[in-house]
Amino acid sequence: MWKLASSGVRAHRGAFAGTAVVLAVAAAVLAVTGVLLESGLRTQAAGDLASGGLLVSLASSYAGTLLVVVVMVVAATVSLALRSRRREFALLRAVGATPAQVRRAVTLEVGVVSLVAAPVGALAGLVGARLLDPLLVRAGMVAPDFTSALSPLPVLAAVALIAVTAVPVGRLGAREAARTAPTAALRLSAVEDREVGRGRRVTALVMTLGGLGTAFSSLWIPGTLGGATASLSAFLLIGAVALAGPVVVGWIFDRLARMRPGGRPATVLAVRNVRGFSRRLTTVVVPLALVVAAATVQTSVNRAVTTAAQQQFVAAVTADLVVTPAADAAPDDVAPDLAAPDLAAQVAAVPGVAAAVPLATVPGQVRTDSEGGALAWEATALRVVPAGTTALDPGVVRGSLADVGTADTVAVSTDTAFQTGAGVGGTLTLRLGEDVVDATVVAVYSRGLGVAGLIVGPATATAHGLPVVTDTLLVDVAPGADLAGTAAAITALGATAADPGTHVAAAMRSAGGENDVGTALLLLLLAVVAVGAASTLAMTTVARREELALLHRTGTTRRQLMAMTTVEATITGVTAWVVGTVAVVPAVVGVSAGLLGGPPVVDVAAYAVVSAGVVLFALVATALAARPTTRVATAVAS
Repeated sequence: MWKLASSGVRAHRGAFAGTAVVLAVAAAVLAVTGVLLESGLRTQAAGDLASGGLLVSLASSYAGTLLVVVVMVVAATVSLALRSRRREFALLRAVGATPAQVRRAVTLEVGVVSLVAAPVGALAGLVGARLLDPLLVRAGMVAPDFTSALSPLPVLAAVALIAVTAVPVGRLGAREAARTAPTAALRLSAVEDREVGRGRRVTALVMTLGGLGTAFSSLWIPGTLGGATASLSAFLLIGAVALAGPVVVGWIFDRLARMRPGGRPATVLAVRNVRGFSRRLTTVVVPLALVVAAATVQTSVNRAVTTAAQQQFVAAVTADLVVTPAADAAPDDVAPDLAAPDLAAQVAAVPGVAAAVPLATVPGQVRTDSEGGALAWEATALRVVPAGTTALDPGVVRGSLADVGTADTVAVSTDTAFQTGAGVGGTLTLRLGEDVVDATVVAVYSRGLGVAGLIVGPATATAHGLPVVTDTLLVDVAPGADLAGTAAAITALGATAADPGTHVAAAMRSAGGENDVGTALLLLLLAVVAVGAASTLAMTTVARREELALLHRTGTTRRQLMAMTTVEATITGVTAWVVGTVAVVPAVVGVSAGLLGGPPVVDVAAYAVVSAGVVLFALVATALAARPTTRVATAVAS
């Protein structure tokens, strides 16, 4: 059996080479995620709870989407590599191989390729993970001297995940050929069957309903958690298309064929081909559609969250001006101690200022899991707000914000309340400095994205040794005073003063480091999908060598064959764009409805670039594979 499996790998090294590249890239990205997680845990263990918690949260949030994408891409690539060998499996059955022997041979083949490609990719990801260190430092997530922790654990985890995904897919891919009678298998290897089994139909229906339901989960799951949950809708719907793909894609191509395209023979051939080989093309459409869906949902959810945070901050701040120390203030500036506790006194002395309410931020951790352990603590920033202030309205829905004046009390956002189960009158376990505190929840508010997830009073922070340093002032201007003149006078002290809308917009623009980290992780995610799509396009085109040779024998020129494959690639790319767009619409609508309560927010620029890129990618990848394939096919036919 080992000899049969090794011979199969050597005989089909071209197809397995594409599969190996996909497995290696997937393993590399998984290893990067593992490095982030391990670095976060080690940083927490070293005493830097805030930075470690941020890294753990980043890795955890990214890992869920990544695992879904890796499973889908690896499954599509491995199944396509095996589908092109249906005739071979049929011949093995015809000469006496049992179904169990076929399955074992395929399992060994896929296992060998996985155990060779995955470690190589994982080691590359382990080394390349340190390229993210400067981005993490620039984003302020870690200390300037931070270095990612490298160990064999991320490599082993990545290899295990790839093997667990690829090997079962390989067995499933050989299952149909192994169970089919040899004569029937030979017949089916020459034509495609659009029908899918009852199990796949039911699973596709369940995933479709689940995707539509998940899309609007942000209506009852608040904040960023609701947005993240709703974004999974796009992946569930793409998964449903992958399961029911031959039916869905075949239906689309049938409608296209009924348009009766006239004119050039290449166009007619292309339309007929895509209609007759919908199952084969589904494995190409799904990865390309996944590119559109993944990029659009990630960028659009981020934009919706940013927009919601801006809206909530403007609604929460009732003061006229928001004052912050200048980020580039030099030691010899006019107000060198502006970030010190006397900030409020200096600003309050400015003519025209009626009141200046100081706000501060202190680091902490909140326990989200009663089981304990490093992963049970989530890093957070607690907003320190004086009790009884009217300059900040976080939208209290239960309790009273005035009660945070007592030590060891806390007000929580609806997001935090949902995640922790904390309610008014209950307790929330916090880690403040070296102390673990069971803080009493005195209020629940709705504007957590714009304000903060947790609000405490100065008494709580000082009781546990946390320095309360004013970083923001909410300034009310006296009636009749000149707002612009007051702002200019405050600016002359070396601070920045702006209305709430201008302030929050500038703050969002200055968060470029965090955006860079998110962009880098998104590009890694898209790299997995793009490599998978390129591999499927190349394997699909190369597998058509006999078909192209037959067309050449019947009079089709090589130029017409190239034109035919170009038209097919265009149809495939546009179909993938349509499927990806349709799959992402519910998620975008649901996220915007939950976070903003208004029309959908879409990152139009990112969507346009990805949409055009998918169609262009299909054309280029197909052309690169079609040129040598048609050359060989015409040479054989001649």
